[in-house]
Amino acid sequence: MNRFSLADKTLRLLAAQVNLNGTFRHLCSFKNTNLPLIFLLEVERTSSSTLFTIVTGDEKHSLTVCDPDHNTHLVLADFIESIANGRIDTAEPATPRNSAESVDCGQLLDSNQHEQLHHLVRKGGSLKLDIGLDEVVNLAVHRTPGRTGITAILATSDHCPRTQCFTTSGDEQRSYKQLLQSLEHLAMSVASTALAA
Repeated sequence: MNRFSLADKTLRLLAAQVNLNGTFRHLCSFKNTNLPLIFLLEVERTSSSTLFTIVTGDEKHSLTVCDPDHNTHLVLADFIESIANGRIDTAEPATPRNSAESVDCGQLLDSNQHEQLHHLVRKGGSLKLDIGLDEVVNLAVHRTPGRTGITAILATSDHCPRTQCFTTSGDEQRSYKQLLQSLEHLAMSVASTALAA
């Protein structure tokens, strides 16, 4: 039997959403399959507990977490994985997470996205990246012939735009590191805005 587990970018998104009230739509893929899971996450917070409702297709599952803490998103992720793996009605315990490469120290991009970013630095061009935010990040990289370095523009969101632009000189590795650092700063600024909302 195939065991589904949520991708790191979905874990990062859940970590922000467990601290908010509202309804969030997810279309997430799992680490070990190409099958997507589409669900709505409804979060209702009170002073002492948080009610999470997962709606997928015609199924509706609820989970109440008393005294939520900084690991609440991992509890919610286990619950969602149990639904996807068909264990929710059998009460079979979830497989324990070793050390969730979680939100604070997790990787922003998967290996395919890293390769796309390397290609963008080598050749220039544009790219849309889904890194777990509400909207994709648009990247544009310009390379000048005969000169090492890049000029990059990163932007996300239409209703409250966040944009970063920089020019750096140096080899491809330096340019890649600068682009990745700028992407991380953009993601953190968008996540902190979502938490403050």
